[in-house]
Amino acid sequence: MTGEESKTHFRLKDFEGPLDLLLFLIKKNEVNIYDIPISHITAQYLEFMRAGEMADLERASEFYVMASTLLYIKSRMLLPVDINLEDELEDPRQELVDRLIEYQKYKKLSELMMEKENQNEWIIEREKAQRNLPFDNAEPMWQEMEVWDLLTTFSSLMKGLTPDRIIDLYEEVSVNEKLTLIRELLEKQEEFRFTDIIIRPDSIMDVICAFLAILESVKFKVIRIFQNTLFGDIRIRRHEKGEGEDEVEN
Repeated sequence: MTGEESKTHFRLKDFEGPLDLLLFLIKKNEVNIYDIPISHITAQYLEFMRAGEMADLERASEFYVMASTLLYIKSRMLLPVDINLEDELEDPRQELVDRLIEYQKYKKLSELMMEKENQNEWIIEREKAQRNLPFDNAEPMWQEMEVWDLLTTFSSLMKGLTPDRIIDLYEEVSVNEKLTLIRELLEKQEEFRFTDIIIRPDSIMDVICAFLAILESVKFKVIRIFQNTLFGDIRIRRHEKGEGEDEVEN
């Protein structure tokens, strides 16, 4: 599929979201979802972004977040890897693949529900168990965040960002720099705020890398994250067990 074909037949508004667009590209190119040619798919995704027009900034921001994620994965795959036979190398694409698989399941379920004449028979509830943790008696209750909560906050900060701006800023700061900063802060104190790792608030890429570093740190159980209001500041605490600290690369 060429970029011209994509622009002619499909537009961003034709897709439910970034995962829907990615699944379309994967099927269109007839590639294995478990072995995504990330460079090729990223190029086509960005072509859609450049050609796309979307008035809803909140919805558009979801596509921008995915664009930055794809660029991050692409950069990870281009980096030389120190091979250690004792350690199993993790594929940078794995988390994205997992999300695509889950989205596929959701989409199939949605299609099944649409086929039902009486949709009231379908009741699906999702309960999110969270522990209230009062860090300070004088402050509102802080709740532990899930990764998807963090991505929601991330998405809100990406409003108004164009794909060209993402590409222009991509080399400004690295995720590894943020991971190092997180380590340094944890050595000095038990907790800190997300804003503490933002060196240049006016740099969108600085914010993107900070979020990606937090996501990676949460994944390896180096930190836990908390928030007391939607889109509010995020508190970061050392994971009690700290079992994952050695796994995050500097």
